[in-house]
Order: sequence, then C-alpha cells, then structure tokens
Amino acid sequence: MQKVLISEIHQNREEETRMIRLLRIDERLIHGQVATTWTRQLGVNAIVVANDEAADNELVTMTLRMAAPPGIRVAVKNLRGAVNLLNDKRIADMKILIVADKPKDALELVRQVPGIPSVNIGNFGRVGDRHQRRSLTENFSASEEELEQLREMAELVRCEVQVLPTLPKRDLKQFL
Repeated sequence: MQKVLISEIHQNREEETRMIRLLRIDERLIHGQVATTWTRQLGVNAIVVANDEAADNELVTMTLRMAAPPGIRVAVKNLRGAVNLLNDKRIADMKILIVADKPKDALELVRQVPGIPSVNIGNFGRVGDRHQRRSLTENFSASEEELEQLREMAELVRCEVQVLPTLPKRDLKQFL
C-alpha cells in the first residue's frame, strides 16, 4: 500500500514539474472543454495550437486566443513553428497544453518534441468526410491512414481516448 502511495506521489511531482502537460488531438482546437476543463485539470498557463490552417488565418487565430480563459497565454503556430517553440529552452518554466487537430500533426510533434508525456484523443473525426472513417466512439472516428498514424504514435508515447478529464481514460490500443 505504501509503495503505491509513494509511486503516485512521485508521478504527481513529475507531472507538476513537466513543461508539456499533454498533447490533445481535438479537431475543434480551443473550445469550452479545452478552455475550461482541461486547462484547469492540467494546471497549465499556456496553450500551443499546432495547426497550419489556423496559423495562416488571422481571424481564426484571434478567435482561438479569445476562447482561452483569462491568464492563459495562447500561441497559434504552424506545425514547424510549434516544433521550434516547444523546443525553445526559454519557455521551460511554462506549463503547456498542446492542441492539434489531426493525428498526422500530433505524430509529427511526438517525433520532434521531446518530453510529451502522453497524447489525449478527445474529439476527432466528427467533422468533414465521415464516409472514409470508422467510428470508434461517439466522439472519435478515423480513416485507415489516420489509424496507422495513431498506431505509430502509440508505439512512441502513451495514448488515451478521453473527452473530459472527469471521464475514464481508455488506452488507444484497445481501439486499434
């Protein structure tokens, strides 16, 4: 019993000192669940959105910044810019939630940014062409290509399916 407690305390301390708290795949990027529930649960003070389209669209960038809670810094970067920012030692004291809208981008981040502790699949595959996608949960559908990207990612880092932090985590591998 005491061994488990010590292990849990050690894990909680590691999570508290880790710069990157979580990488979330959510096709809506920053919205109510991310802005309020996840930021509070993770204790972050910054969100990095890694998305080429959002970074290239000033209106979308402004909307994403406005969606964040007060006191939370938001950087909207293309994928290359997000990799550069997340590898910059000058932000080492920040507590960051990374949000990407697709497995392809999340996989690239996992490959190029050391220290990503886990990937959370929240809302993905509900928007756009659903004909090529297989429904895995109510909030998660993926094409064969996306499933292959997720399989590769699951070999590199812990990946979990969880819409809200109050719901149980499910290992991504059970869906692959």
